Amino acid sequence: MPEDIAIGVMGAGGMGQRLATVAAELANCQIACVQDPVLERAQQVAQQTGADWCQQSDELLGRPDIDAVIVAAPNYVHKDLAVAAAQAGKHIFCEKPMALSVTEGQQMIEAARRAGVKLMIGQVLRYLPPFIWMKEFIDAGNLGEPFAMQTTRIGGHWTGEYVQSWRAHSATCGGPLFEYSAHEIDYMRQVLGQARGVYAHLGNFTYPEVDYEDLAYVMIGFEDDKVGCLLAGHASYIDAYDGKIFCTEGTVLFTGFGRLSYQRRDEAEPITVTAEEAAEGYEPGVQREVREFVQAVLNDTEPTIPGEEGLANIEVAQAAHISWEQGRAVSLPL
Repeated sequence: MPEDIAIGVMGAGGMGQRLATVAAELANCQIACVQDPVLERAQQVAQQTGADWCQQSDELLGRPDIDAVIVAAPNYVHKDLAVAAAQAGKHIFCEKPMALSVTEGQQMIEAARRAGVKLMIGQVLRYLPPFIWMKEFIDAGNLGEPFAMQTTRIGGHWTGEYVQSWRAHSATCGGPLFEYSAHEIDYMRQVLGQARGVYAHLGNFTYPEVDYEDLAYVMIGFEDDKVGCLLAGHASYIDAYDGKIFCTEGTVLFTGFGRLSYQRRDEAEPITVTAEEAAEGYEPGVQREVREFVQAVLNDTEPTIPGEEGLANIEVAQAAHISWEQGRAVSLPL
């Protein structure tokens, strides 16, 4: 087995910079090259991580010294870059959303399978407090069996550079269910299991600058008659990020990345857990996901968040759009 790997970073925006910085700090890997169509961005991240830089993806993928890539480019090029990386024999860490359709996600998985390379998806929310704390607390049996979950992640309009960027168009961004609520869909699946059906109501009520929904209500049916409800979008003038997890022996309430509380059936008052308490002892989420990817490559093991996990989240988002367009519940798998 190799003792370390060389990584190429494809996309030098905010998340690409964060992932590159974390990877560069790991003892068993190095950033060999940073690529971005905007050369100045590639140069900035490369200089921060001691790497080379380039403007074209073909140049990075053609380097024989690069073992793996981090795909942190805009959503609409994830599939093309990942497939090209697989064909070049590079292992792949791809930021969420994995792709903008189930077909694209399947193509990524198949390309990685044919090439014999690893494919991991950056669904980091499952590693971030308080979400990881809640999941482990429930898994330990402290509140019985989870049977339902409600999550709200909604805010005001994107402005400035966001409105002029790829994030303003459905064809390049996918809308809120792909762009950021792939995180919430993924977490609901971690708590409740595999999704079996979707019914959704979507609409654009306050945000004509974009060509996708600014409000999404999504009901998700899970295995064993469990149910989840997701409210997402940009239609609220007051930001909100909160939720509840309902279990047979208790309930958890959380507010974003802040404090949470839980109450068991036999307790008179809820117990509060501060953000500091929920984060204690956990490895930083972005560091953990990159480290686990590197270890999967070095040890030739299955990635902890393989392509199939990212695909399942895209499937729910796509099913929500089908449900709204056709006015019906949609069964999964598609």
